[in-house]
Amino acid sequence: MYNMSNYIMDEIDEIKENYESGKFDHIKNDLVDFITKYKNDIKAIKSDTTVVTKFGNITDEVAIKLFILKHRSINPMREIKEQLAEMEREKWIKGVQTGKDPNSQQVAEEWAKLYSPGWRDHRVLSIIYVFERDKEKYIKLLN
Repeated sequence: MYNMSNYIMDEIDEIKENYESGKFDHIKNDLVDFITKYKNDIKAIKSDTTVVTKFGNITDEVAIKLFILKHRSINPMREIKEQLAEMEREKWIKGVQTGKDPNSQQVAEEWAKLYSPGWRDHRVLSIIYVFERDKEKYIKLLN
């Protein structure tokens, strides 16, 4: 039987391992750049009438998280490059499996359809995890 909580914990354990091994240092830097670039927009969330009506007064921490969740990306160019690398990896796997050069367009379309939403969800979870690990540093960027 499928156990969602085990799956989520496995994913978080993987993210934690990547964080601790330094594989997410680029996300740390991207978070600094993202929050610095959009700090006025993030601050504006705290006074947005829709947000206040729905959630009441929110903290800087919650405002940053809402902004990240709304945008689902903190460095689109880097993330596109990483997705393209994943597609190339998938192309290589298909080539090994079939013994011939696969159609690049077809592999990209299949990857986008099958894996892109999960990749994005995992990336957003990773960004939030990195934020949580040093949130005081990131919150100070709003001041």
